[in-house]
Amino acid sequence: MDATGVLLETVAYRDLKVVDIAREAGTSPATFYQYFPDVEAAMLAMAADLGEAWHDDLSKLITNRDWEGDPDGSAHRVADGMLEFWTRHKSVLRVLDMASMEGDLRFRGIRTNLLAGATEALMGLAARRDTPGDPRASAGVVVGMLAHVANHQHGLERWGVSHDLLVETVAGIIRRTILGVA
Repeated sequence: MDATGVLLETVAYRDLKVVDIAREAGTSPATFYQYFPDVEAAMLAMAADLGEAWHDDLSKLITNRDWEGDPDGSAHRVADGMLEFWTRHKSVLRVLDMASMEGDLRFRGIRTNLLAGATEALMGLAARRDTPGDPRASAGVVVGMLAHVANHQHGLERWGVSHDLLVETVAGIIRRTILGVA
């Protein structure tokens, strides 16, 4: 799986071949096939591992904040944390998003589980703050927006939107939508 991750940095998912993964891992295709029937199965395993490892961490990114005493700083740390998470895991998340959008229910389930912790944490925060609107809808929209913006942050930066401005903008949306604070 490590070799698959390394190759995904420079090779499109649809172009990955078992022989290339085995070569990168310093082994043979026969060894690859002892663990996975194909490249897609390896990607599913990588995505599932990421989803399991980060479900709680994305929740903690939100819940381990001082929303009452420092709502601005908390919103900034959540925005920056999501962008950093996506940057660190972009190769796997890119495949996860693509396969989900294509309708693959296996990848969609992993993506939903991955983002559920953050959604539930924001929903709880919005409900506690008695923010106008439906907490579930607000949290779902914010997490969906965060995931989409994080996935496209490098393109936005190429348009001249700095990382700091992106964090500020996303933090403002979190404050207004979840906290009801301008």
